[in-house]
Amino acid sequence: MAASKFKMFKSLYYKDLRETRAEVLIVAITAIVSILWVWAKTEGDSRMIIMVPAVALMGLAGLLPIITSFRLLGREWGHNTIYLMMSLPISGAMMLGSKLLVLLTEYLAGTLLVGIISSIAIFISFPDLVPELSRQADLILMIKILISLYAASIAAIVYLFSCSFLSQLCGKLFPRASGLITLVVFLLLLIAPGKLSPEWSWNLSYPATDIASQIGFIWIYTGITLVFALLLLAASIWIWERRIEL
Repeated sequence: MAASKFKMFKSLYYKDLRETRAEVLIVAITAIVSILWVWAKTEGDSRMIIMVPAVALMGLAGLLPIITSFRLLGREWGHNTIYLMMSLPISGAMMLGSKLLVLLTEYLAGTLLVGIISSIAIFISFPDLVPELSRQADLILMIKILISLYAASIAAIVYLFSCSFLSQLCGKLFPRASGLITLVVFLLLLIAPGKLSPEWSWNLSYPATDIASQIGFIWIYTGITLVFALLLLAASIWIWERRIEL
C-alpha cells in the first residue's frame, strides 16, 4: 500500500514537474546571457557590477514559481482534470503535496542556478576574492549567514505557495466571484502574519547584540514561517477533501 502511494505521488510529481521546465530554462538562459554580457562589457573592478543582474535574477527565480503555483492548480479546473483527480484514490495531501514539492524544486533549481553562474563569474573575475575574505572576515560565519538566509527564503516561498493554494481553493468555493475572492484571500494571508504577530515579522533592525544572535533570529523566523505555511497547507487540504465537490 505504501509503495503504491509513493508511486502515485511520484507520478503526480513528475507530471507537474514537466510543466515547470520552461520557467527553469528561462531563468538559466537569462542568467547565462545577462551575466556573460556584463562580464564581456566590463573589466577589472567594474566587473563587480555582475551582482546587479544576479540580484535581479534571484528575484525572477523567486517570482516565477509563485506564478506557476496559480497556473498548476488553476489548470486542474481549466482542463477539467479536477474531476478525474477527485474520482481517483488521491488524497488532498498527496495532490497538494506533490504540487508544493514541484514548486519548491523550481525555486531551488532557479536560485541555485543563478547563484552558481554568478559565483563562477565573480570568482573568475576576482581570483583573490576568497583568500582576501578569509583574511578579513570569518569565512565559516559568512557561510552560516548565507545558509540561514537561504533557509529563510525557502520558508518564505513555501508560505507563499501555501497562500496561493488556500486562496485559490477558497475562490473555487464561490464560482461566481472566484477571481476576486482568490485575490482578496491571497492579500489577506500576506498581510495577516505581520498584523497578528508583529514581533515575529521580518525586521532588519532586530536588536541583536551580535551576529550569532542575528543568525538565531533568522532561524526562529524560518521556523515560525514554516509553521504558518503548514497550517495554511493543512487548511487547503481540508477544503480540498471536504468542501470541493465534483
